[in-house]
Amino acid sequence: MSVTSDKKQSPRHFADKLRLIMRVTGCETQKALFSRLKSVNPDTGYDPVRAYKWVQGRSSPRNKAVYDDLAMLLDLDIGGEWLRTCSYTAFHARLVNRFGAKVPPLHREQSNPQSSHGQEIAAESLALPGYLAGRYLSVSRSWTPHRPGTLITGITTVSDGIADAAEIEYVEHLPWGELRLSGTVRRVGRNVSAPLRSGGSEMTINFTYALPPAPGAVLAGVMSGVTLSDAEMRPVACRVLGLRLPEAAGPDPEISGYLEPEQPELETRLVACGFSATQAADFAPDILDFLMAPGDRGVIEAPMTMVNALIGKVLG
Repeated sequence: MSVTSDKKQSPRHFADKLRLIMRVTGCETQKALFSRLKSVNPDTGYDPVRAYKWVQGRSSPRNKAVYDDLAMLLDLDIGGEWLRTCSYTAFHARLVNRFGAKVPPLHREQSNPQSSHGQEIAAESLALPGYLAGRYLSVSRSWTPHRPGTLITGITTVSDGIADAAEIEYVEHLPWGELRLSGTVRRVGRNVSAPLRSGGSEMTINFTYALPPAPGAVLAGVMSGVTLSDAEMRPVACRVLGLRLPEAAGPDPEISGYLEPEQPELETRLVACGFSATQAADFAPDILDFLMAPGDRGVIEAPMTMVNALIGKVLG
């Protein structure tokens, strides 16, 4: 069994192992993994905030008990010291024996993959500004074919205290129930990217925002995904605009859901969020212009009826 020495270990080496642990345990966020570790050790030293740096390969746990907790969670016949010092290849092989098909092929889990010219591809994210943390009223075009032309509002919450990545949650309160998605937001150049997934359905949404200047009053960008309320489940995308909610904002159920793309109705929704009537009257026209006019700024979709017609011609 190959074991490398401590001197050969690096934060990047542990990052590979940590990503693999999250994969086999079904944990998509650091908070989820922290919760699982609390079940095996209520006093675990695993810190979900620091863990964002660990999974990026920028540092590794100094508390050796963290490795013991991870070993107990995996239910392997190993101790924390072996998990900490073994090679990634040996660790991967041990998990294959324990979890089987849940473990992806070895080459897919290696960080810093090599390009075709043998050059290392950078994998570390840029720092994420702390001022992005907060709650935002998100406004976008509705994707459902059952309410064409409408807008939909939701609540986007970005966590704080994270330098390289932050947890993000998006919630919509719809007539038939609540849609809640979560994931991780990271900086990519002058933008931030956040793939989100719901725990109880197949729903996924990808947000890409332009990085706003401080104090992060507005998040503007594009959201994409699929339409669950549509039998075709079309790929779809649209613009999205987020306004930082003031302290006077009401509870989430009161300020999210469908609304008509009309200025008075949008103003009413903004006032319900805690904005003044003057602010609402000032903001509403710009929001509608960003989302809907002038020109074709509606929902971008790929309906299967059109795709099938094209396939028929190609095959014919």
